[in-house]
Amino acid sequence: SFGAAVTSIDVRAINSVGTASKSNVVNATTLNVALPVVDLAIGSVTATSVELTWSLPVQDPRAPVVDYEVRYTVNGVVHTTVVKGSAAAGFVIGSGAGSPASGPLPHGAVVTAIDVRPVNSVGTSIPSNVVGVTSLKELAAVTDLVVGTVTASAIPLSWTLPVQDPRAPITNFEVRFTVNGVVHTTVLSGSDAASFTIGSGQGSPASEPLAPGSIVTGIEVRAVNLVGSAPPSNVVGVTTLQVPPAVTTLAIGATTPTTVPLTWTAPVQDPRAPITNYQVRYTVNGVAHAVVLTGSSVAGFIIGGSVGSPSSSPLPNGATVTAIDVRAVNKVGAASQSNVLSTSTLKVLAPVTDLTIGTVTPTTIPISWTVPAEDPRAPITGYEVRYTVN
Repeated sequence: SFGAAVTSIDVRAINSVGTASKSNVVNATTLNVALPVVDLAIGSVTATSVELTWSLPVQDPRAPVVDYEVRYTVNGVVHTTVVKGSAAAGFVIGSGAGSPASGPLPHGAVVTAIDVRPVNSVGTSIPSNVVGVTSLKELAAVTDLVVGTVTASAIPLSWTLPVQDPRAPITNFEVRFTVNGVVHTTVLSGSDAASFTIGSGQGSPASEPLAPGSIVTGIEVRAVNLVGSAPPSNVVGVTTLQVPPAVTTLAIGATTPTTVPLTWTAPVQDPRAPITNYQVRYTVNGVAHAVVLTGSSVAGFIIGGSVGSPSSSPLPNGATVTAIDVRAVNKVGAASQSNVLSTSTLKVLAPVTDLTIGTVTPTTIPISWTVPAEDPRAPITGYEVRYTVN
């Protein structure tokens, strides 16, 4: 049998007289398959390859090792590759070497049942110790990207770190987003980043502050390791805060000698930045005034009505009130001015200046005059004629 130990071999000549003494004694062992590899180990693992190492087994010089069979299973598919040479003490699965060539592994391949078998002229040895490993792969996608409290110039993001392979930890994160149609990519160094604020001035390149009302879409985060970028996270989008829209419906109501009533329709509000107050600006006889009205639902104000902050004092008769505008204010700032109006308060009529007496009789005195100019908002309703007799 293979590897049999044959000992005490001697030869004795025989004739008619009898058997001679034995010859010199020799021993021998039949040839056998090579000794097995007993220390197969895994070295460097990449996304496409697995390095193997082993120690050369003791060889019988009469039947040296001529090659090694490397057997392994990739994602359930069995492979055998032959490595030529008696001195081979390592092989890289996926390197393109061997016969047949060992092609690159898919990322994250499950490589099991790896063993090595020396081969000599007698045959193939028994399997080595068996090892297994998984090739490296990209990280899993971030799945819980969320937007925090948005401001006029920044968008805070947060996410949970994906599970990491300690052989290929996260090296950085890529944050990708589009601002008003322009695509941006910012890189965050480090394996433990779990948040970032677009517009904070951080990242590489730095994420510059956003303009109020910026439309930011396609926001995604990708974890990166030495294999490459993970698939994109869930995608989010948001618009930065901005000042309220301008009031466009400012109107003047019925003016009195001391007041000018105003009305308007409240503009559409962003619930993230509701209107906190309104600024009413106007000029009285060339003197500028500004009054603040607290509240988001205000839709009217009376100039001269002794309300607001500071209080709007009663106007003088016939005052010229110009440059009247209203601006809604939220935490971002004041809106653009509304449509601008002008008016004047009512005033008493100018005096009659051409009163004349006609032809007097014993019992009557006729008088006449020219009607003074009228303000159509306060037309003449009558005349008072005053006189003293004796």
